[in-house]
Amino acid sequence: MACGVVIVDDAADLRQLLVFAFARDPRLTVVADVGDGQQAIDAVHEHVPDIVLMDVAMPVMDGITATRLLKQDFPHLPVVVFTGYGDERVEREARDAGAAAFLDKTVPLTAVADTLVETAGGSRE
Repeated sequence: MACGVVIVDDAADLRQLLVFAFARDPRLTVVADVGDGQQAIDAVHEHVPDIVLMDVAMPVMDGITATRLLKQDFPHLPVVVFTGYGDERVEREARDAGAAAFLDKTVPLTAVADTLVETAGGSRE
């Protein structure tokens, strides 16, 4: 069984690209894609995924706050922060909030998929 992923990013085009790319990877199944941190929390409660791919800068609730809140309710749920703000301060804040991994949005999509699978503990097949 593939790893269930919730994709969280306010850029709808990027979410669509990720959904499209992950649909071709048998190790991953996108269970939800949402546009802000509050929607992420709602989606995780509804779908209970294996992993979350979380943007940082979003409306309503940012990814750092959403990660912190998710880790309170789901302490074993890995969150991979995926952001264009690749500086050390943001990475430190993400890790302090409980992020398991941190990726810059410039990495290839195959690296994103590999990181999700590895961070979630491998394929469920």
